[in-house]
Amino acid sequence: MAYIDDNNELTAGKGKDPIKELDDELEKLLAELKDIEVEDDPSDTPAAEESSEAADDASTKGSDGESDAEESIEDADDSADGEEDDDFDVDHPAVSDNTQTSGKSPESRSKAPVIIALLVIVGLVVGGWALFRNLSTRDNEENNDSTVSTETFTDSELGEVTVKKVDGAELNTYDAANLVKNKNGFYEYVVDGKVTSEVGVDLAEFQGTVDFAAVKKSGVDFVILRIGGRYYSQEGKMYTDGSFDAFYSQATAAGLKVGAYFYSQAITTDEAAEEAEYCIKKLDGKKLDYPIAFDWETIDDDTARTDNVSGATITAMAEKFCDTIEENGYRAMVYANTSLMLQSYDFETMKDYVFWLADYREFPNMYYGFAIWQYDKEGSVDGIEGNVDLNICFKPY
Repeated sequence: MAYIDDNNELTAGKGKDPIKELDDELEKLLAELKDIEVEDDPSDTPAAEESSEAADDASTKGSDGESDAEESIEDADDSADGEEDDDFDVDHPAVSDNTQTSGKSPESRSKAPVIIALLVIVGLVVGGWALFRNLSTRDNEENNDSTVSTETFTDSELGEVTVKKVDGAELNTYDAANLVKNKNGFYEYVVDGKVTSEVGVDLAEFQGTVDFAAVKKSGVDFVILRIGGRYYSQEGKMYTDGSFDAFYSQATAAGLKVGAYFYSQAITTDEAAEEAEYCIKKLDGKKLDYPIAFDWETIDDDTARTDNVSGATITAMAEKFCDTIEENGYRAMVYANTSLMLQSYDFETMKDYVFWLADYREFPNMYYGFAIWQYDKEGSVDGIEGNVDLNICFKPY
């Protein structure tokens, strides 16, 4: 099942769990603490080794060295400081000139700061762990409170899709029963016996020569002309559509409403702004009836500079393009197919923008609203050679 998350990303990211990392670190510190011995075995001290050697020497001397042996034994006893017989298996810490009355060796006492430092570290880790848990829980609760409402539907191509219900976002409320084809073979939207829509086509230079008077006569109300685009190669150079100026003049002369679009292969918001400014410069004050569309598309049959652009970036670029267009006195909209519209665009942001939807099925099963529907990419219109895209605008401009 495809799930559109907070960032409108289809795939759920996988990464390290910070809570698990803290748990592991805490276990390591506790294990190190257990391995530290507070006191060393007194039998391992240099004083004990010396007393043992002296005693052994005394026991091996003859009767004529009895007094020397006794002195050796006494010296050994003194150095051992009253060590008891081995049969009692009682350990007593050796005492030297440096030892304190507690009986601990200098080596034992030197580990105290290490233990204290470890305890402090453990305390900090535990405290930080608890704080992180509380903050994470609170953030999750806040996020859940704002995104609990969802809608699930089945798309014939995408399968089962779950989307967020975004407050203020326009929804698709069109009724397929109101969609009819007129005598010229174009879709119209009819409400209470009245046509409330307009018929349109979108054109670029590869359409060749166009008879716009014949296009108008066939029942077309508006045309959306390509201003230019950006190549999908790594260089990403922009280009101007060679027919835009001629098409604009001929279409307006024929009485057709005109809009425009830019074929985008931007990968940053700066490039999206650059594309919008390119459109403004190319229009040079020309009047438009319909908006300027941000037409960002993926490249399916080749390697492209846009292959790894995230949904968050696509959303930010569309927002930047539209805002730049509207700051310069034109209206803006976003062109997208159903997959891109549902899986990449974040409608917490895009709820304020108009969409032009490309979907060539019988009727679009789109959750969110859209103003224009491109329903056929192989249409036929008098005055245009070859196939052309057919559009219906449900809310005429």
